[in-house]
Amino acid sequence: MNRSLTLGLLLTVSFFAVLAYMVTPSFDGENFLAYADLKFNQYAKASSYFIPDVKIGLEEYKDREFTFTVEMKNSEEAEKTTLLYEKAGAMVSVDNAKVTISGSMALLYSALEDADAAFNNDAAYFTEKYGISARETLYLWYTSLNVLAKQLEKEHRFEESLYVKNQVITRAIEPAYNFYGIEASPMDILGAGLLVFYVVYTLWWGFAIYYVFEGLGIKLTKAKEKKEV
Repeated sequence: MNRSLTLGLLLTVSFFAVLAYMVTPSFDGENFLAYADLKFNQYAKASSYFIPDVKIGLEEYKDREFTFTVEMKNSEEAEKTTLLYEKAGAMVSVDNAKVTISGSMALLYSALEDADAAFNNDAAYFTEKYGISARETLYLWYTSLNVLAKQLEKEHRFEESLYVKNQVITRAIEPAYNFYGIEASPMDILGAGLLVFYVVYTLWWGFAIYYVFEGLGIKLTKAKEKKEV
């Protein structure tokens, strides 16, 4: 057996030995992939907290009025949406699944406060305020505010529309919903180590294949270009 094939087989065997260990629940009771995924979500959450900046941006628009109608999936969702906006200080009327809302942009402070509470995993806040879960609350805000953004766009109020869509929804509601239940953690030496490991482990497999092929006399070469006559 030549040197390249021996090295390739050693790299292959060791690669799968490490993989076998990675699928065991040896990482805080989880396998390595689940553990690493959680850690990266924690790092991502820590770098996705923009709510204070979004609140500052609302100062410019808070006194501007609007009226829009959102059609929810059913009357139950409509009632819950009504509760959200009434607590925020809006005038609301309901017709089955349709909810008509009138108020000022200042009521978006309530949506941002809810997003902040969800970002901090404060389940009790939502139970006391609305009697529903954090994710359901954020879903109702997300659904209704998307309709508000479209209504403002139809009225050629593009600045307000973009603020609702790109700031309140994208930078506050969505991260709070997606990362709910995850504890934020700033990038640390463990995170850096995980990134280095992923790079090394990928190269590990690449070199294993390369040396096995080389040892077997299999070479990957670029096909020659055909010359036109």
